[in-house]
Amino acid sequence: MRMVRAAATAVVLTGALWAAPSEAARTPLRDGTAVPVEVLTSDTALVADAITALGGHVTGSVEGEVVQAMVPAGQVRALAATPGAEAVQSPHNVSQLANPYTRIDAAIGTGTPGNEVALTNADAWHTANYTGQTIKVGIVDYFDLSLWNTAEHGPTPTAGNSFCLDTAGFGLCSGASTFAPNSNGQHGVAVAEIVKDMAPGAQLYLATASTVSDLRAAIDWFAANGVTILTRSLGAAYDGPGDGTGPLDAVVDYAVEKGITWFNSGGNGGVDNYVRRTVPTNLATGGYVDFDPGAGVDTWLRLDGANVALDGVRWANDWYLPAAQKSDYSVEFWVPTVDPTTQSNPEHWDPTGNASRITVVDAHQTAGANPLEAADMQFTPTNSYGSYGGITYLRIKLNPGSSVGATPDAMEIELASGLTELGYSQASGSSARPVVDSRSIGLIAVGAVDPAAGSVIAPYSSQGPTTDGRIKPDLSAPSGLTSTIYTGASGFQGTSAAAPTAAGAAAILQGAHLANPLTTSALLRSFATEYGDLGAPGADNVFGAGKLVLPDPPAAPALGYSARSKYVPLGAPTRVLDTRPAPDHVGPAVLTGPYPTQTVFEFHVLGTGGVPTTGVSAVAINLTSVGSLSAGYVQAYPSLRATTGATSTLNISSIGGPRPNFAVVPVGEGGNISVFLPVGGEAVIDVMGYFADNQTTSSDGRFVPIPTPERWMDTRGLGGAPLPLSFGGRPRLAAPGEVIDVPVLRTTAVPATGVSALVVTLTAADASANGFLRVMPKGMVNPQHSNLNCTPESAVANVAIVPLGANGQLSVGTQRSVNIILDVVGYITSGTTAAGTTGLFMPITPGRAADTRLAPPSPLIGGSIRRFQITALTAVGAPVVPGSAIGISGNLTVTQPQASGWLKVFPGFEPPTSNLNYGMSQTVAAGALLKLDGSGGVNARMSKTGHVIIDVNGYFLP
Repeated sequence: MRMVRAAATAVVLTGALWAAPSEAARTPLRDGTAVPVEVLTSDTALVADAITALGGHVTGSVEGEVVQAMVPAGQVRALAATPGAEAVQSPHNVSQLANPYTRIDAAIGTGTPGNEVALTNADAWHTANYTGQTIKVGIVDYFDLSLWNTAEHGPTPTAGNSFCLDTAGFGLCSGASTFAPNSNGQHGVAVAEIVKDMAPGAQLYLATASTVSDLRAAIDWFAANGVTILTRSLGAAYDGPGDGTGPLDAVVDYAVEKGITWFNSGGNGGVDNYVRRTVPTNLATGGYVDFDPGAGVDTWLRLDGANVALDGVRWANDWYLPAAQKSDYSVEFWVPTVDPTTQSNPEHWDPTGNASRITVVDAHQTAGANPLEAADMQFTPTNSYGSYGGITYLRIKLNPGSSVGATPDAMEIELASGLTELGYSQASGSSARPVVDSRSIGLIAVGAVDPAAGSVIAPYSSQGPTTDGRIKPDLSAPSGLTSTIYTGASGFQGTSAAAPTAAGAAAILQGAHLANPLTTSALLRSFATEYGDLGAPGADNVFGAGKLVLPDPPAAPALGYSARSKYVPLGAPTRVLDTRPAPDHVGPAVLTGPYPTQTVFEFHVLGTGGVPTTGVSAVAINLTSVGSLSAGYVQAYPSLRATTGATSTLNISSIGGPRPNFAVVPVGEGGNISVFLPVGGEAVIDVMGYFADNQTTSSDGRFVPIPTPERWMDTRGLGGAPLPLSFGGRPRLAAPGEVIDVPVLRTTAVPATGVSALVVTLTAADASANGFLRVMPKGMVNPQHSNLNCTPESAVANVAIVPLGANGQLSVGTQRSVNIILDVVGYITSGTTAAGTTGLFMPITPGRAADTRLAPPSPLIGGSIRRFQITALTAVGAPVVPGSAIGISGNLTVTQPQASGWLKVFPGFEPPTSNLNYGMSQTVAAGALLKLDGSGGVNARMSKTGHVIIDVNGYFLP
């Protein structure tokens, strides 16, 4: 058997121990010969300095993972002994194509050219003029541009659209932007065809990169050219434990940090490529791993193929253990001395006594090597036995002196080329491979549904979970489509065809301003679950979230609300959705949590809880996060009418607890609102009222902001604010279970008549324990809602629109002992006022009007006042508010405050009131209805230094 590696020369070192997995490695090297190497290290700067000191030069790196270099051959051993060098290896080619061997005889690949466009509903988006226009899509692959057809693939790539880097000398490039002739060059052109079928308006950027460091450089090139979507239908050898860490996963993280959504083929390891076996703790030292899937014993794993390539042999459960605790295995390669196919039981013939051992690979785990052997190894057997051009046997030996340890080892073998022994492979776990296993929110691993129009996963499509138990693939897409490049009966198969299908769909969504690079994955997965869920309900390790299908497109590119709207309060806040399981659950059964992080779901709000089925432009809600899994934010927004992740509705600083916030949410396509849960957990929606559209003029339902917000009650007795009459003039904490009537401020600007409801900010401070407050019309019987959740750690505020009760008053009830502050910012007119347009509401596409974190960061200094312009903004993503607006509906957020304090936002003179309260380093949001000054802006003041964000979802007419 002749053994070769991808590189022309190969040296593998771990510490000072040699391992020689290739013929080239066994060849003596002269000191003057420079060889390419990769050094695995967590200290790239230290190793780079060592390389220079040894007379070499660095050719690339991935921060904290690997340094690639050319070094004198005589210095390789010294480099391996350098502090910080964990291992030295020949550079791995990270651009593997699909395994060319298969036993699959099923009728797959029965699609038609461009069929993925109809199957994903992309054709409906094209008809509505959403084609991915303005979006730049990068493709990492091999390319033969002589096959480029401008009618199918778009304009012929120029030097400005092409990148090629091959620092290891694999022969892939003829220059910085010139692809060398390559027998695999048709693959990338076929990928490009699918992207252009799906997103004909997108612009393509092509790259070939041989090593992980070259790929890192390609990411810089993509980012510099404004690429926001990358698709890569390639594999790579094992370089980590399968849990989303390792050099290639670090490159994914880097790309996402650069604003790129990465689509990757999920892998074709579902059949005859991947074997995983549990090694029992009682395996004797010097014993061999048993591959038999049943009760028998078989320590010889047959590999078929004239050219066999391994992704590696890995037992990831030992990855993070100290060297002394790792199981130490070696991998042996044998060739049969007689033809197994002529023996009895040929597929599972025992070659003992009839095979010759060719080589042993042993990286010595007890000396510090990772529990990984034979990664990126290729070899060619010296026989042509069998139906696939050769037969080899692989054995895995527990080295003398080593033991399995207290827990069994999960032994994995994956091939990049060749076939594992018939009946021995499995699909489960085959997705635990570099890039595919990434934890990043910007990485989408794509499985294949083949035949394309079917509802079954392709037999070859790799399946999860990852070694740390996460679901993979992330979603699936049609594959097996005839193309102008692959013209055979089976067409363009594999997850290689599925990934660009999903990438093209992403370009459509980004071009329609419905997703950004960090939220594209969440939105696509939500569509796959809602419109293409296959297999077990919800996400699973076969289909991921489901088969990708886009919903029907929005009716117009802009939000398009032209009807003026008036506010209609409900008789009482009504719970319309609670995703917690029974007995708490309210709403459709399909919307039952808990939800994982990065989840998007749609809720049909029209016709629920007293909201009409038609004629509604927006709803006023209290949105509550419960049981969050991480810190972050939650967004409620009009479905298919706003960018997922562009604004926020509430923020979570304390994981797990309830956190509510008031919001006015425009109603989106189909009468739906969407909820984006980057923090995961549960969501609760209480509706307070709605905005009825088509109001030319109206007497009732108009918002009138008072000139200066007023403090109507403060149980602390501070600043001259009124105390409740029941307090007898003495400040005190409200008692648990107490209901307090809010006194009417004698000097209020709120008129005595013509008022149906007040717009208030309710604040809880000094709470004795976690609990809730509710504000309600005076005299309300048996209230069931809450407006905010209080906590002893810091004051908490929230906004509410509250109908007036008996004697035109409000009441506040509390569950805990707490101080209560109530501020009034405006009112809603009643039917007794004269009809007019002033204060009617116009919902808009939610947008961010101000964010002091943006470069250059400019935090609001504690005690200072800064003005923020709200109207007539022209920046991309900014809300469109005309200069005539008198007020806005939106959300205020404070983040990174240096100490506990408050924020107040006001149009003119500074009021005694506040809009929200925050603790040190917390991120806190509060809904707001704000009056604008005469020039369309607001003033903001923080008591302590921090950053301020202002989001806007609508405005009020003059």
